[in-house]
Amino acid sequence: DWFCNEAVPLWGRSGRGDLRVMKQLGANMVRLYGNNPENDHTNFLDEALEQGISVSAGMSDFPYTQMWGNCISTDMNCFTQVKPLYAQNLRNGFLRPDGTYHPALKYMNILNEPDLKVPAGADTGGPEGPVRMARALISAFDAMLDAEAEAGVTGPLINFTATFSYAICSACSTFNSQPALGQMAQLHDAMHHPENYGYTPKHDITAAYQARFTHSFNTASPATSIQNEFLPLYTANFPTTPLYIGEYHRVDANQVEDVGLALSLAEQHPLFLGISFFQYQVAYWKDGTERDFGMFGLGSTSLAAMEYFGKTYEVYCLEPQPGGASGMVMPSAVSSVYGGAGVDYSNLCLRGPEVVALDASGYSEILAQQSVPRMAGFVERMIHLMGAKVSPGAEGSLQAFAQGFVDGSQGGFEDLASQLGSRPSWMEVDTYAKCVANRGAPPTIVEQGLGWACERATSLSCDDIPAQCAGSIYRVADYVFSRYYRESGATSPLEDCSFGGAAVFASSETYSRWTGTSQCVDGGTTVPIVPASTATSGPSTEPAAPAVATIVATTASADPNLEPATTAAASGSAITTTVDPSVDPAWTVAAGSLASTTTWGSSPESAPTDVATILATSEASVTPTSNFSGAVWSGSGSSDAEWHGSGGTLTVGFDV
Repeated sequence: DWFCNEAVPLWGRSGRGDLRVMKQLGANMVRLYGNNPENDHTNFLDEALEQGISVSAGMSDFPYTQMWGNCISTDMNCFTQVKPLYAQNLRNGFLRPDGTYHPALKYMNILNEPDLKVPAGADTGGPEGPVRMARALISAFDAMLDAEAEAGVTGPLINFTATFSYAICSACSTFNSQPALGQMAQLHDAMHHPENYGYTPKHDITAAYQARFTHSFNTASPATSIQNEFLPLYTANFPTTPLYIGEYHRVDANQVEDVGLALSLAEQHPLFLGISFFQYQVAYWKDGTERDFGMFGLGSTSLAAMEYFGKTYEVYCLEPQPGGASGMVMPSAVSSVYGGAGVDYSNLCLRGPEVVALDASGYSEILAQQSVPRMAGFVERMIHLMGAKVSPGAEGSLQAFAQGFVDGSQGGFEDLASQLGSRPSWMEVDTYAKCVANRGAPPTIVEQGLGWACERATSLSCDDIPAQCAGSIYRVADYVFSRYYRESGATSPLEDCSFGGAAVFASSETYSRWTGTSQCVDGGTTVPIVPASTATSGPSTEPAAPAVATIVATTASADPNLEPATTAAASGSAITTTVDPSVDPAWTVAAGSLASTTTWGSSPESAPTDVATILATSEASVTPTSNFSGAVWSGSGSSDAEWHGSGGTLTVGFDV
């Protein structure tokens, strides 16, 4: 499971930075294989989103063929095996705290090459083989839909796929002489007629298949085979179902020509979405020709050590593999077709500005490289960890500043730190910056930092973490570190916001891109309810979850003239508001003063009762009619409303 938090030295920018390299190659999606649903995958998805890369995740073979009581033991009815695992995936990063799918996640692969596994030889044996294969897939699909339903998934939904091999399925009932098509046709029939496959679905899998399914297959065949043997028949027989190739690489081909033809076919055929080039790194655990596919091999320089579930692995640097007939190294050949900016191979085996320590030793390591861009990267990292950024349009000033340290005219590390501490005019400091968990640190480091802070905290209780933060060690750390930093009266972000490498001082622009952080930092939501509304003391792009608004109220009523209207039911001094998410509701609430469980700005005390201005996030529109005390607000939209005043910003949790 290389996309869990423990593997951050592989894909994170503080390690080898594989996701950033993929972006430089021009990729816009990364295809993954199996994963351990017990592991958290939030940080990988956050980093992929920041790099502009979509994610195609997948279920491993474990429930199908490996676990005790696998699908084989239940005659390929995989519902009970798959559902709990996918439910764990949803809890551990696939869903955000508001119940929506993570925006980086685009596909979930039910199983890779099922025609070769469930059962083995399904495509070459008797007719029962494809039937059992299809039963495994539709029951697993049904299980994933059921896990979604129980989790209360809302918002934009992902697509599902089952990635077949490019083998000819001679045992399939149709297309038994063409590659991959027989398997797809068998699955298509099972999705529409599950009763013929010995399965009674719990959900409407036919409708879900028609709305949310994308076919896919793996192939080492040339693009001309796709062009002549596959696409004409596919588009004629599956006119509404999109398609992509999950593994594509003809080893002995000119990659510029062959990959270029494959992508041109995607441009010509609206259903054909594109290819995933196979594969990123040489698979050293395999033998023979299986090692011919990787774009990058491993060099001899270790960039980081990775603590991975009780074992320590060295993360070696990347070296580009030969590209054969293209006359280029393989990554360059692929990048030239993908339209990527390209990779600077000379830096791959050097520890970069995101990896070295932010001290005199790290400075010396970067200085020895005698590169202005690398020194500028080191400086910019220091700026970011001060909760600041380079002002828009001031990149030239940053480069000139870095040049002075590369050539020695500006002095050394202490001079650099001193000048940044004086806040040069080309640097902007974010007043909403917070001390939060370091997403480049593995969970073990974050846990150690949390232990240290919790032992020394006085007014902060680490046993009373809001539910919306408690589901992730990183969000727990966001909650604790940000409050500990404020309560301690710390003034030096680089020195006081580290917790042994577990924390960073991040701008609101940075932490608002991390799942749930805007909710959990000091000044965010403090009401321990599930799901929780969002309160921010700075800019945030994190959507709010539908929530219960706790308000000391005088009245609560729906506007009968706006149907379907929000319903509001008084329970003691609390108002519980609910809306129909399929409509654009309207509401009217008359309220007294805010309850003490809410937060105003960075203070945990009750909010003032006279709020001068009322604004709203996203699509909502809210108009004040008087001061807050005894006031009436009305509006419509689909997001939580924020009350802004001189004391700060507060989101009270109406889902309006």
